[in-house]
Amino acid sequence: MYLFPILNGVWQGFLISILLFGPAFFKLIHTSIQEGFKKGVLLASGVFFSDLLVVGLCIFGVADFMQSAPFQKIYSVCGAIVLLLMGIKSFRHPYKAFLRSYSSRVPASKNVFKGFWLNLINPFTFILWFNVMGSISLKYADEPHYKNLLTVNLVTILLVLFLMDVLKVFLSHLIGKKLNARIFFMINKYFGVLLMLISAFFMARFIGLVIK
Repeated sequence: MYLFPILNGVWQGFLISILLFGPAFFKLIHTSIQEGFKKGVLLASGVFFSDLLVVGLCIFGVADFMQSAPFQKIYSVCGAIVLLLMGIKSFRHPYKAFLRSYSSRVPASKNVFKGFWLNLINPFTFILWFNVMGSISLKYADEPHYKNLLTVNLVTILLVLFLMDVLKVFLSHLIGKKLNARIFFMINKYFGVLLMLISAFFMARFIGLVIK
């Protein structure tokens, strides 16, 4: 009975993982290259927990509120401001200050927190899961075990996304082992630029929602 939702969840999770590019994705690659496999996996765990929270909110009927224009406006502009500040900080980080932060030990648990919030401040995380929930709900709407099938499908997607993130962490970590501190510094600057570009995209979305 649960074979179809599991198989459905596997290909959906794989497809989402390939197509999804947001601040959490770039931070995942950045952390894995610079700070290693363990911290990359912890960041991926934070992303997983934030996805789990959004799915839970959708299941418990908060989806309509989070899809409303006022919520999307506030969320887009808040996400844009946070990412802009993070991007400026990474881009303007002096080399000597970078070396001090690079050699210092940051608590591993902080990466879980970063992954959680970076994924959560992305308004497209909500849009993604609204669409996923809608398409899956239609598939099982006439089934007698609707809730069980829906849950199995969603849990499978979440697990596949997490495993794909771990694979990205592993591959990025292998690349990071061959790089020196100067290259890490340049990656940090480019990461800052990427965050500022994503921030500009979120701000453009906010403006589009305001003038609509």
